[in-house]
Amino acid sequence: MDAGFDGVELHGANGYLIQQFLADGSNHRTDADGGSVENRVRFADEVVRAVAHAIGPERVGIRISPGSTSEGVSESDPAELYGTLIRTLAPYGLAYVHIMEFGHREVTELIRSGWPGTLILNPHRTGTEPSVTPEAARDVLRDGLADAVSLASLWLANPDLPRRIRSGGPFNQADPSTYFGGDHRGYTDYPTLSA
Repeated sequence: MDAGFDGVELHGANGYLIQQFLADGSNHRTDADGGSVENRVRFADEVVRAVAHAIGPERVGIRISPGSTSEGVSESDPAELYGTLIRTLAPYGLAYVHIMEFGHREVTELIRSGWPGTLILNPHRTGTEPSVTPEAARDVLRDGLADAVSLASLWLANPDLPRRIRSGGPFNQADPSTYFGGDHRGYTDYPTLSA
């Protein structure tokens, strides 16, 4: 906040630490933070509460990825797990929940029905789509499944994305081999329509 940011998004998705605690496939603890769903949700709850206390809950969001197997994490019952997580976090008045969807649309719908605040969705109905399409974004907004859509790699690969959406494409495909490390490739060299 001292650096001028508007808020913080806690990364509880894609195999990162919070999801490692949530997932029964990675959390093999035998103390108060392992075992039952309620115990596995405890770490996420404590992190959210600590950050919300420090900067205000209206400045805190959390990103989750129900059913994701990133980094070897696995969840045997995403519906029960994320239903419990959402019920636990709902009273805090957070800025938003951001779902990185990997299929499991029924879990997204469950979260939507239980989350009283803003829901941001990176929609992947089947979990096999390479990136979000403008059509998928329009569909989830039209259907009320999300309040906003994150376009992630589609935005990264298309520096003039609003223009491309208005004109119906074409769309550059993101190159995952350039995502982390290296040089400018994959961040500043995707062509625009005018190029």
